[in-house]
Amino acid sequence: MMMEIRKATKKHMEESLEIARDLKEWFTKEALKNMNIDFKINNLFVAVDKEVVVGFLCYNSKDGIMNFIWAGVKREFQRKGIGRNLLDYVVSEARKLGMKTIEVETLTEEEDYKPYELTRNFYKKYGFKKIYTKRAVKKGWDDVDVMELEI
Repeated sequence: MMMEIRKATKKHMEESLEIARDLKEWFTKEALKNMNIDFKINNLFVAVDKEVVVGFLCYNSKDGIMNFIWAGVKREFQRKGIGRNLLDYVVSEARKLGMKTIEVETLTEEEDYKPYELTRNFYKKYGFKKIYTKRAVKKGWDDVDVMELEI
């Protein structure tokens, strides 16, 4: 696989949304609607193999902290190091900018839901640590664990 990480173009944004649409166990219809906006106004990087997007990571920053918003890897490419490569690239970019911390939110450990157990374990394996639980602010939303990586 000759994968390359690059800043997303408009075409890449569409391909990233298509990946998310296929990952229904992670992304709801509301999430997809939000992604459509978030991809346009935040930073979106994609993993590309033979000019096809196979993974994406969307982030922003506030107060010197990078925040991962959305990430996904095409189903048939999962567990092949693509998520890690995306993380490595974005962590490297954060270091170049002088950032010291990256945060990500994911469903709490109390949620017995296999897809997010995999997600939490992925971040833990990379070195993220839970720093607190953020309670839902809207009815119908889930509580989330905020995880942090010091870089």
